[in-house]
Amino acid sequence: MSRLLTPPHMVGRIHSVYCKDFVSYNEITFYPKEYLNVLTGPNGTGKSTIVSAIILGLGGDPQLLDRSSSISDYIKSNKNSATITITIYGRENDCKEAFKRIINNTGESRFFVNSKDMSKTKFLKIIASYNIQVSNLCQFLPQDRVQDFSKMNPQELLVNTMSSVCDQELIQNFNDLKEMRVKLLRANADRTEEKNSLQKEQKRLEQLQVTVDQYQERQEILQKLNIYRASKLWTEVTVGKTKITHFKDQLDKAEVNCKTHKKMYELQKRAQQQISQKTSDLRNKTLEQVQLITQTNSTKRGLESQLENIKHNINESKCDLERNVQQATKSKNEVNQIMQLVETKKHELHEFNKHKLDILKDLDGHKNKINKTRETTMSQYNKRRELETMLNDEKIPEITALCHKIERLQNVKTQKIEQLRNQNPNLVRAMSWVAENKHKYRSNIYDPMIFELSIKSEEGAMYLENVVRQRDLYAFACEDKNDMSELINELCVKQRLSVNVLYCAPADRCLYTSVVPISEITSMGFSSYLVDLVSGPIPIINKLCGTYQIHNIPIGKDEVGNYTSNIPKSIRLFFGGTKKFLVTTSRYRSDFILTESTIRRKFQLISLDSKQLKSLKDRHAKSVYEKDQIRNNLVEVDNEFDRLQIVLREEGEKKRKIEQKLAHYGNLESEVRKLLEKVDTINKSFSSLNTLQETFQKRVLSDLKKIFDIECQLIKILESTDKLLTNKKLNQVKEHVHKQQHESQINTLAECEEQFKNSTDIVEKLEKSMKLQVQDIQTKTSEVQRLCNGQLPGNTDFSFKSEFDELSRLNLEQIREAIVEFQARLECMKDVNSEAITDFHQRQEQVEELKKLIEHKAKQEKNVESEISSLFNNWEPRLTNLIETISTKFGDFMESISYIGEVVLSRKDIHDFNSYGIQIMVQYRKDAKLQTLDKYIQSGGERAVAIAIYSLSLQHVTNVPFRCVDEINQGMDATNERNIFELLLKEATKEGSAQYLFVTPKLLRDLNYNKHLCVSVVHNSGSMKSDAKFPLC
Repeated sequence: MSRLLTPPHMVGRIHSVYCKDFVSYNEITFYPKEYLNVLTGPNGTGKSTIVSAIILGLGGDPQLLDRSSSISDYIKSNKNSATITITIYGRENDCKEAFKRIINNTGESRFFVNSKDMSKTKFLKIIASYNIQVSNLCQFLPQDRVQDFSKMNPQELLVNTMSSVCDQELIQNFNDLKEMRVKLLRANADRTEEKNSLQKEQKRLEQLQVTVDQYQERQEILQKLNIYRASKLWTEVTVGKTKITHFKDQLDKAEVNCKTHKKMYELQKRAQQQISQKTSDLRNKTLEQVQLITQTNSTKRGLESQLENIKHNINESKCDLERNVQQATKSKNEVNQIMQLVETKKHELHEFNKHKLDILKDLDGHKNKINKTRETTMSQYNKRRELETMLNDEKIPEITALCHKIERLQNVKTQKIEQLRNQNPNLVRAMSWVAENKHKYRSNIYDPMIFELSIKSEEGAMYLENVVRQRDLYAFACEDKNDMSELINELCVKQRLSVNVLYCAPADRCLYTSVVPISEITSMGFSSYLVDLVSGPIPIINKLCGTYQIHNIPIGKDEVGNYTSNIPKSIRLFFGGTKKFLVTTSRYRSDFILTESTIRRKFQLISLDSKQLKSLKDRHAKSVYEKDQIRNNLVEVDNEFDRLQIVLREEGEKKRKIEQKLAHYGNLESEVRKLLEKVDTINKSFSSLNTLQETFQKRVLSDLKKIFDIECQLIKILESTDKLLTNKKLNQVKEHVHKQQHESQINTLAECEEQFKNSTDIVEKLEKSMKLQVQDIQTKTSEVQRLCNGQLPGNTDFSFKSEFDELSRLNLEQIREAIVEFQARLECMKDVNSEAITDFHQRQEQVEELKKLIEHKAKQEKNVESEISSLFNNWEPRLTNLIETISTKFGDFMESISYIGEVVLSRKDIHDFNSYGIQIMVQYRKDAKLQTLDKYIQSGGERAVAIAIYSLSLQHVTNVPFRCVDEINQGMDATNERNIFELLLKEATKEGSAQYLFVTPKLLRDLNYNKHLCVSVVHNSGSMKSDAKFPLC
C-alpha cells in the first residue's frame, strides 16, 4: 500500500512503535498502516498505552496524558527502566528515523536519534522538523485529555489550529502582528505621556517667566541699595577715624593720672602691712590662751564624770544588797512548798500501783478490737477501689465508646456532606440551592442518589458502587421532564455548576421483577438480588432497575465462583463475595465470555448496618445496667466503711484516755526526782545575810577613797583656769587699743586704692572704645569693599566714583532714608530663588527636546502602522480562508448527521490580535439556536461529536503526518458513534490523507470497511488465559 503514496507524503508517518517494560507491556512492536488504524479491545487491555508510548516516545511530558505527573510511573512494575522507540519514515527514499527514549526509575530520561545519544532540546527540534506536535490537542488527543479540548478558550483553539496546519509563516505573522500591536500601543502611550509632559513644561515656563522678570527688577534695586549702603558706610568710616584721634588724646591724659595714683597706693599699702603684722601677733596670743582654757575644761569634765560613776556604783551596790536579802527569804518559802508537793505525788503514785494490772488488761482489749476493725476497713477500702476501677476504667469508657459508635453510624449523611464540601463543592452548592427552591417546581426533585438511597449493609454498598456509574450516583433526579430542563438551565447554564440531572418517571411501586426467582439459584450460594439490599424513593429504584437491571443482579458468597457454569444465561452480571462476574457475548462467534474481577469499596454510598446498630444498642443497655449495679455496690461499701470509721474513733478515744493515764502516772516518779533536785539547787544558790553585808561595806569604802582623790584634782584645775582667763582678757584689751590707734591709716589706704582703681578703669574703657572703633572701621571698610566689587572710594580706578560724587551732596540722614526706602521696596517684592532662573533655562532646553522626541515618535507610529497594515493585509485573508475552509467542512460534516455547525473567527477589534480566536458553534436540536461549544451547555456526548468532527475538518488543511485520537466516542449514543465512525472512515482513508490512529473500546456492528482501514485488536490483560487463541482474518 505504501507504493500508492509518493515519498513526500510518507515523510513523518509512523512505521512502528516499540515498547519494552512499559506500563503493562513486557515487549511489543506495533506496525500501523499508512491510513486509518483502529485500535480496539476491552477496557484495560493496553490500547491507550500505545498512544501514551507514541506521545512519551516523541519527547512529550507525562502531564500531556493527564494520568501521572511522574514519568517513572510508566515503568512496568518490578522493572528498573522502560524503552520506547518510535520509527517514522524519513525524507529520503527507503530512509527511516528511529526516535528512542529510555526512562529509568528515578524519573530521568535519555534520548536517541538513530542510536545517537543527544540532549532533549535537539531531540525535540528534530521531531518538530517533521511537523509533529505532541502538545497540540488538534493532533494528539489522549483519552484523559478529551474533555480538555472543550475547555480550550477561543485564543488557545486558534493557536493550536494554526500550529496543526504547520504553516509557520502564518503563525509567525500572527506573533509578529501581536508584537507590533503591543509596540504600537506602547509607542502611542509614550507619545501621549510625552505630550502631557510637554504641556506641563510649557505651563511651568510661563510661570517661571514672571519670576525671571521679578528677579531682574529686584537685582537692579539691590544694586542701588548696595551703592547707598557703601556710601553710608564710607561716611561712617571717615567719622570713625576722627573719633579715634580724640580717643588717643584722652588716653594719654588718663595714663599719666593712673601712674600718680598707683605710687600713692603702693606707699600706703606698705605701711598698712606693718600694722597688720602686729595685730596678728596679739590675736595669736589670745587664741593660745583660749585653747589652754578649753583643754583645762575638758579635763575638769572628765573628772566630774568619774565622780558621778563612783556615786552611781555605790547606789547600785546598796540596791543589790536589798535584792539579795529579799531573794534569800523567798527561796526558803519556795523550798517548803516544793516539799509539800513531793509528799502529795508520792501518795498518788502509791495508789496507782495498786490498780495498774487491771488498767493494762483493759488497754490490750481495746488495741485488739482496733486492729480487727482496721483489717475489716482495709478490706472494704480494697473492695471499693476494685469497684471504682471497674466503673471508671471499664464500664464508663465502654459506654462512651458505644455511644460514639452509635452516633457515627447514625450521622453518616452529615459526614458525607462535609466530605463532599471539599471534594465536590459544586454539588454541595447545588444541593443547597435545590433545598431552598424545591417549592418552585411541579413535581418531586430528589437529592443525589448517594443521599436518597439507604443500603442495608457495607457489602450492598460495595456492590451498588461497582454497578452504577459515579455520575449517576451524584446526579439529581426529577419526576417531570420540564422540571429537569429548567433545573439544568439554572444549575449548569446560569450558575455554571458541573452537576448531572436525570429523569425518573413517577411511580408508587416497583415496576420490575426478577427474571429468575431467587429460590432457583439459592443452592449456588446466592442470597438475594441487589435491589433487595437497596431502599429509597420508588422512582429512583425503578430508574436503577431500568438502567442497570439491579433486580436481575444476584448477590452471593465466595462459593458462587464454583457454580459459574450452572448459572442461567439470562443473568449477565452477578457478585460472589468480593468478585464481580460479567458475562458478554463475542462479536465474532456465538460464545459467551465470562470476565472475573476483584471489587472493592469506593465509599461513595451511605450504608447503615442495622444488625451492627442493634448489637451496639444492646451492648450499650447491658453496660448501663452493669454500671448502675456497680454504683449500688459502691453505696453499700461506703455505708459499711462509715460505720467502721465510727467504731475506730470510739475505740481509739478509749485507748487514748488509758494511755494518757498510764503516761501521767509514769511521769510522777520523774517529777518527784526533779522537784528534790530543785530543792538542792535552791539551797545552794543563796548565801547568808552576814556575808552579803560584809561584801557591801568593803565595796563602799573603796569607792569613797576614789572620790577624795578626784576632788583634790578638781581643786588644782580650777586654780589653773582662773589664771588663764585673766591672761586672755589682758591680750584682748591690748589688741583693741592697737586697732583704735591705727584705724585712720586703714581709711587712707582705702581711699588711695579707690582712686587707683578708678583711674585704671578709665584707661581700660578708653582702650576698649578705641579698639572697638578700629574694628568697626575695618568691618565697614570690608563691607564697602564687598559692596563695591572689591574696590574702595580712595582708589583711582574706583568704578562707582560718579555715583559716590552724586551722593556726596546728601548728608548721612538722607542716605539712611533712601536705604530704608529701597529696603521697603525689596520687602514688598517676592523673594526669588536664584535656582528658579537655572530651572527656567533647563526647562527651555527640555521643551525643545520633547518637541523633537514627539515628532520622532509620531514618525515611528506611522511606520509601525504601515508595517501592521501591510502584514495584516497579507495574513488576514489567509487566516479567513483557513477558517472558512474548516467551517465549510465542519458544517458539511455536521449536516451529514442531521446537525448544524460552523466555525467562526472571533475578535473584539480588528487590530486587537490578542482577542483573535476560533469559536465552534453547534446546534443539536431543531428548536434551539446555534450555541458556542461549552462544557456547561452541551453534554459529554455532544461535545465528543463536535470535537471529533472538528478534528476531521482539519484533515483538509493540515500538513501533519499523523493524528492520534483516543476513545473520543466515549459518551456518544450508538447513532452518533456510527455517524462519526463513517465520517472518519470516509475522510481518513482518502488518497493522500494523513495517517490516523483511532482508539475505541468497541466497534459497532455492520460498519463499512475499505482497503485503507486497518483494525487491530489489543488484548494485553492479566486475566487472559495463557493458551487463548484468536482467529485471524
